[in-house]
Amino acid sequence: MSHRYLVLGLLTEQPMTGYDIKKLVKVMLSAVTNASYGTLYPTLHKLLEEGAVEVDEIPQKGRPSKKVYQITQTGRDELDYWLTKPPANDQVKREFLLKLYLSKHLSIPQLRTLIADRRDEMAATMQALHEESQEIETQQQAWVMQYALSLCKAEMDWLKQLEAEIGVA
Repeated sequence: MSHRYLVLGLLTEQPMTGYDIKKLVKVMLSAVTNASYGTLYPTLHKLLEEGAVEVDEIPQKGRPSKKVYQITQTGRDELDYWLTKPPANDQVKREFLLKLYLSKHLSIPQLRTLIADRRDEMAATMQALHEESQEIETQQQAWVMQYALSLCKAEMDWLKQLEAEIGVA
């Protein structure tokens, strides 16, 4: 997953230091990512160079200045674009969860589309797994297939519940 959208999305909440971002990721988003300082700070520096974020340095007595980052309009525009485009294939689940976490920036129809697209992806995955299950040769393969199917079913059930909560049009 690209950490740039994680950082941009969190900075829409409020200006934060790198430490604040790391702490929030650890507490609230550990199911989505495990971003380290080694990924967050280079991401912040790159976003700063590109004009997607800006930084205020707050002097501290006897310590280095505190750097507080905030998103710019350029960063907001990039985040808005990313929130509405389909996720990359390699990190679909994590990217979907991050988009869902940041979905307060979407309209209700956009949120419905995000969830419906994920439901359709899961339905296609379940269909492919059912087809693959016809070629299982060992008990171990069957267990892995059962596990994969149960995860898909659980997510499908959860997505249906989520759609009911927001009201599918």
